[in-house]
Amino acid sequence: FFFQAEDGIRDSVASRGLGDVYKRQYQRRVHGDIYWRNQEENMEKKQEVKEKEYRTGLFVHNSISKTNEEFIPVKGRIVNWYICGPTVYDESHMGHARNYLTFDIIRRIMESYFNYDVRMVMNVTDIDDKIIIRSKELGAEFTSFARKWETEFLNDMKSLGIKMPDALTRVSEFIPEIVAYIEQIVKNGYGYASNGSVYFDIKAFKASPLHTYAKLDPGSASDKGKLDEGEGQLATDLKSEKRSPFDFALWKKSKEGEPKWPSPWGEGRPGWHIECSAMASALFQVPEIDMHTGGVDLRFPHHDNEMAQSEAYYECKNWVKYFLHSGHLEINGMKMSKSLKNFITIKEALKDFSGRAIRLMTLAHKWDAMFNYTPKAMPEAVERERKINEFFSNVKVAIRNGTYNKPQKWDKEDFAFSNLHNEIQSKIHLAICDNFDTSNALLGILELITAANTYMKNESKMKLTILLKVSNYIQYILQCFGVIGDPQLGFGGVKENQVDEETAIAPFMNVLTKFRDDIKANAATDPKTIFGVCDKLRDEILPNLGIRLEDKGKGQPAVWKKEDPATLKADILKKEEEKLQKAEEKKKKAADELKKKMTPASEYFKGMPEKYSQFTAEGLPTHDAKSKPLSAELTNALKKEYAKQDKIHKKWLEDEAKKGGKAQQQCDPLLISQLKKKKKKKKKKVLCVD
Repeated sequence: FFFQAEDGIRDSVASRGLGDVYKRQYQRRVHGDIYWRNQEENMEKKQEVKEKEYRTGLFVHNSISKTNEEFIPVKGRIVNWYICGPTVYDESHMGHARNYLTFDIIRRIMESYFNYDVRMVMNVTDIDDKIIIRSKELGAEFTSFARKWETEFLNDMKSLGIKMPDALTRVSEFIPEIVAYIEQIVKNGYGYASNGSVYFDIKAFKASPLHTYAKLDPGSASDKGKLDEGEGQLATDLKSEKRSPFDFALWKKSKEGEPKWPSPWGEGRPGWHIECSAMASALFQVPEIDMHTGGVDLRFPHHDNEMAQSEAYYECKNWVKYFLHSGHLEINGMKMSKSLKNFITIKEALKDFSGRAIRLMTLAHKWDAMFNYTPKAMPEAVERERKINEFFSNVKVAIRNGTYNKPQKWDKEDFAFSNLHNEIQSKIHLAICDNFDTSNALLGILELITAANTYMKNESKMKLTILLKVSNYIQYILQCFGVIGDPQLGFGGVKENQVDEETAIAPFMNVLTKFRDDIKANAATDPKTIFGVCDKLRDEILPNLGIRLEDKGKGQPAVWKKEDPATLKADILKKEEEKLQKAEEKKKKAADELKKKMTPASEYFKGMPEKYSQFTAEGLPTHDAKSKPLSAELTNALKKEYAKQDKIHKKWLEDEAKKGGKAQQQCDPLLISQLKKKKKKKKKKVLCVD
């Protein structure tokens, strides 16, 4: 029946009175191949449309349009991203840290939060005028000199927890591709050879209706100073070679002592801007990439010239869909840079602060805005790091000591905490979608941590299910920000069914904690010694094992937390320093009080030359430090202070007389006479010493 001709099927269906549903089923069986082939084609078309419009609600600030635009990749979830890497000739500084941390955070958010398939390429400029000059100054071989500083840079990035790009491109390894790229630009009519060098023809590029020059910073297109800076320090006397002073080098003829490679125009080396265009094209092999990023100082001429070269090569209108620029990091109001010699190296910063604290500082500021770095900017980040770490330690304690063997019905506190979590989660999502606003997102996380700490205080009513949901969310967001590191590659050397270190030591720590509590509870005999032993265990022994032991008050069991031994030792050292500081302050305060007691009222104000310059015979001030007479109101106030000081001094003399001590100032003879009359039965002596 199902193999009859189409007309027969139609007649059969009609004669049997079947509806449209059955009719469609019959036709599917008869025209199975045709039907399913059409269905597959339709699915492919729908999938293609879907891939072209992968939308997450993310908006980014595009430096090309100068506005926030919805981020929609060229093809589905794939994000082809090129980031300008370092020119390797010196130490990396905190300006570099700000730039690369910024885009590491954005990359992690795009991959982990928005589920984009990011494919990042970063260059290393290992051929540059600055490298040539510095290596010559130090008498170092050019290539090894550049490689040394490249290694230092990558080590600094690792110390900051910055992920490696998917591809690392060195200029020195892409010379053939760069030469071929320049040849195509010349062939397309946008470049010309001159005296062994090749230049980009700005006039020809502007003449094309397809192209626009200086999209990022059109106001700087005629800034000769910026253009010359982009040509490099070794570019001199090029006016005769260029058709226009605004043309820039694609290929530079090498001078004596400079590195060189063969080319159709003679031995030379690449210009600065061409490297990024050629290497990005070699890796991505598409005429339009999704993202290009770098510091805001690279907008012109570097990034504008990159786009001009690439659009000249591909004869396309737009080479980059979204251009993102990180804001300057300034120090004392000036851009931090090697050339200005006002930089703080990453290694120097890491001596005082952790990479996590530096990342938290970066998260706290808008990524595309200027940020003024000072040592005072770090304490807040350090405190936030401590707060986050303490929160997770508290959660672990709550999980370890918690139980489900109690009522699980939610009360008003449970609903309030859960609702707050949902509300903050929505705010964080909106913040992240709004041009990666990590500043407000981080504030939301800290607010949620504060609420969770409050919620955990009521252990008897707290619901572990709610706490776990909230703490897992906080951990997820902090992982998206890179505050919590990536999972270890592979199984991390852990055998199957083997538990983690904290779970393994939990029974032993519980026993030890209970033992210590029992000792403290039964310290009836020689309690000082026993308490000393307990404190030594808490303050000296356990921190070396990475265990923080916290006392919770009389009658309450102590709590232990697994932490980094170095952090615990640092905390102990800090407490010891604070203890010494308090002791010094106490000692100074006692010395100041003694000095005040020992000072007669007649000498009291004379010890304040910064306030008073003239006095009465009794030592009461009459004029201020500028010899201006004091007001009647101030004089009355000083008389009261004078009487108070006189009373303090006489009291001290009296106490010294009672103790038989030595008063360290001349004593008032009248006072001595009065004291002798009062104490004649006791025959106490008052000794007065100059």
